[in-house]
Amino acid sequence: MAISKPIATLVLAGMVLAGTGVHAMGQARPAQKTRPSVPQQDQAADELKEAEDLLQKQHYQPAEEKLQALVLRQNSNPQVWFDLGFAQSRLGKTADSVVAYKKAAELSPKWFEAQQNLGLALAKSGDFSSATAVLKIAVTLKPTTGGQPALSRAWLSLAQVTEASHPQDAVAAYQKAVELDPTNSEAALGVAKLTEGSGDLASAEQQYLKLADAGDSESVERLISLYLRQKRYSEAETWLRKYITAHPGAMSAQLQLGKLLAAQGKSQDAIAALEPVYASSPDSKLARELAALYLEAKQYDAAARFLQDLTAQNPSEARLHLDYGTALVHQYKYPEAQQELLKAVQLQPNLVEAYFDLGYAAQQNKNYELTLRALDARARLQPETPATYFLRATAYDSLRAYKLAAENYKLFLAAASGKFPDQEFQARHRLKAIQPN
Repeated sequence: MAISKPIATLVLAGMVLAGTGVHAMGQARPAQKTRPSVPQQDQAADELKEAEDLLQKQHYQPAEEKLQALVLRQNSNPQVWFDLGFAQSRLGKTADSVVAYKKAAELSPKWFEAQQNLGLALAKSGDFSSATAVLKIAVTLKPTTGGQPALSRAWLSLAQVTEASHPQDAVAAYQKAVELDPTNSEAALGVAKLTEGSGDLASAEQQYLKLADAGDSESVERLISLYLRQKRYSEAETWLRKYITAHPGAMSAQLQLGKLLAAQGKSQDAIAALEPVYASSPDSKLARELAALYLEAKQYDAAARFLQDLTAQNPSEARLHLDYGTALVHQYKYPEAQQELLKAVQLQPNLVEAYFDLGYAAQQNKNYELTLRALDARARLQPETPATYFLRATAYDSLRAYKLAAENYKLFLAAASGKFPDQEFQARHRLKAIQPN
């Protein structure tokens, strides 16, 4: 069958088949056979050329209309049916395209491209069993154009439609695709994915590494995912940084790097990775992560900026109020901190972490009664510590309740055991002052 160059280059490159993981290969459209110069045939050829010109210009709707009229007059012409199927596939008329491609394949059963496109249309329709049968025929035929790379892509499609039902057959098909075209990285990646799925992680890693070293982005992503699942964080970080260097605008990779660094306790590095992501696309979930990292890194001003907005947006979340209150305490903004920490325990009375900071903020505000209430509430949830004894003692001391203050200073000294020298010195000094005898 003769091929016209413009028609042969008209392809559907990288089309994702809806509802599947299958990617259609480029669908080259062979031109019509050479015809004798007969007026009636010339007219038909001219009409088909007009339709193909419309396809070339991606005017699929008028092309379909012309081809629908042509098949009524040229019902036995496989080219007309093929072109009609092509137009309908581009218009999203999958069921109609299956019918048209099937007719083309019936009329010309050894036409590689007709069998190939029929298989892809069937896969797109969800009929993987029929798609498999047709693509098994396609891979036995000779492509009209494209040679071994075109045949390799047919094997790739066969592998993709058999992955779920017959993974071993899919591996063999992927391997055949790579044999025919060693540059077919998608097929090599398919082998690696199925190898990983079989549980052979060591072999999958080596396959991903080979592809990643060749610059295949998806293989890098799969390799990183594999390392993360195995908790091989250092190797995951290395490849994430390589990926980001190659794709500086890949915010999803920046986000993953930030989370990875945070999981390793590298708060400052995580912040540096996540800040540009947030600047590029502000997101409340990311704001929470950054706020937590700022708190961990003791960057309280930055944490407070995020938490002020987050508490306003989520007024019923106790832990946000706790985190905001904690940041405010470290900013010495004790009245505001007290307000936030009160909200936290009102919303969630068993939020034990909030009570000590609330007691401390209240003490700084000279609200000693609130300090004692906060410490009593905490004591009902968790055992006392040297810090709670000392805070309680100083609150009683400030209220001139010297007997209770002395009791708590003594409890503090017994629990401290030399670990808090400054506070122990203060406790002994106060005990001498309030218990002179």
